[in-house]
Amino acid sequence: MSPDPTSPKPLSGLAKFMDRRGFLRTSAVAGSGLYLATSKSAIAQGETAGRTIKCALVGCGAQGDRLRVAASKIPSGIEWVAVCDIWKYNRTPVARRMAFENKHQVNGPVAEYETIEEMLEKQPEIEAVFIATPDHLHAPFSRLCLEKGKAVYCEKMMSNTIEGAKDMVRAWKQTGGIFQIGHQRHSNPRYIHLREKIIKKGLLGRVTHCYGQWNRGVAASQPLGVPKNQEIPSEMLAKYGFDSMEQFRNWRWFAKYGGGPISDLGAHQIDMFNWMYETTPVSLFATGGVDYYDGTPGPDGTPKAKFELPDNVMCLYEYKTKDGVMRAYYQVLTTTGSQGYYEKHMGVAGSAIISESPSYNQVYAEPSNDWSQYAAGDDPILVKAPDAVKNKFWEHPRSWAKPPPKSYNATGTAKAVADARESKALDPWEIPVILDVYPHTPHVANFIEAVQQKKHDHLTCNVVDAFKSCVTVLTAYECLKTGQKHIFTPADFEV
Repeated sequence: MSPDPTSPKPLSGLAKFMDRRGFLRTSAVAGSGLYLATSKSAIAQGETAGRTIKCALVGCGAQGDRLRVAASKIPSGIEWVAVCDIWKYNRTPVARRMAFENKHQVNGPVAEYETIEEMLEKQPEIEAVFIATPDHLHAPFSRLCLEKGKAVYCEKMMSNTIEGAKDMVRAWKQTGGIFQIGHQRHSNPRYIHLREKIIKKGLLGRVTHCYGQWNRGVAASQPLGVPKNQEIPSEMLAKYGFDSMEQFRNWRWFAKYGGGPISDLGAHQIDMFNWMYETTPVSLFATGGVDYYDGTPGPDGTPKAKFELPDNVMCLYEYKTKDGVMRAYYQVLTTTGSQGYYEKHMGVAGSAIISESPSYNQVYAEPSNDWSQYAAGDDPILVKAPDAVKNKFWEHPRSWAKPPPKSYNATGTAKAVADARESKALDPWEIPVILDVYPHTPHVANFIEAVQQKKHDHLTCNVVDAFKSCVTVLTAYECLKTGQKHIFTPADFEV
């Protein structure tokens, strides 16, 4: 695979970027610690800050390869020495891509291993392990690595069970190692800017509601097949808990291995409700089910796959913040890709919408608020948006053409007379931060810096904080079973 010429460039220095309309925006990457060996802040931490860390990747599927690609944008501090996966079909291509696309991070052959036990035994010099396996292996593999004295970056969801996640916290407490969980939004400078400079500074006023969604169409959720003559021996599958090759390929849909879309996708965004407001929910009601992949005939008459875990879930959380009750609604749908994925924070003084997709980057002031003071200086909190507020989904940029509704003219302006009770239009602004690397890159860099400095407190998403998000997400299944509202207690979030 040749490098993508349109992919983000490696980081270098403190960058400033021009957005599509020419607004000068100051990148926040300097504060997120992306420079590793060349970072003045890192070097100031101590003489070990700039050293190179020997790293291994365990789990060479789509997520593992994504971490490899994200790491490739970090100029120094990483040396890949090994990859591990029980499936050679994934393992060997990732090792080869490392040799070419991560060549500045490779010094000699990248060793391939079928099992993590063999890898840790034969290469004791490995200092940091990235774990991107199916969720049910996160807890045992993390414990194994921590007990061997390795730093661990483990993908979210922490585990497919709350008990598994608890054991991960216990393993960290028992070993005291560096242990990061892959909630990468914690290190994203755009999300940090929204949290620290907009929400915490009170620009939105009292936030009463949050909304998040991740919608994917059926085509993006199709079951994965098994390439011809690429089966894993049944004894190897069984060693790591898999009943069949089909379940190995589609582990996300089975409770024995994963947590379904509410865990796989919702974990990122539900986590943001907790992180943005530094709290945990007091209650939850959830509904959902297997609405599509139930084994019944599809549109063409062919039976659809039959999955165990719900493909559509909707959750309603209640939080008690310092300002009062806040409610947060979240949905994950795999039966429609309508409107994509984003999170929205709605307060009495303003609202903000954000996503890892740069198309969602807006902050809206209520009509009575003048935010022009926040756009002043060389490091503005906001920049003025050139476009009108887009309240209708068809007003957002799209790859397909659709005429506006008959009640709108060619420019998208309403013809009809508005009801006198309708709120005045909000004042549109934008977050003045651009991340020009992959979303995982700052998080990987933050982990490597923590390992370099041997400082667990440097992590932006340690295992204790991630556990609280794991409980917040996986408790949805309890609601689905009982059909009742769940009341959280402080003990739910403690280990």
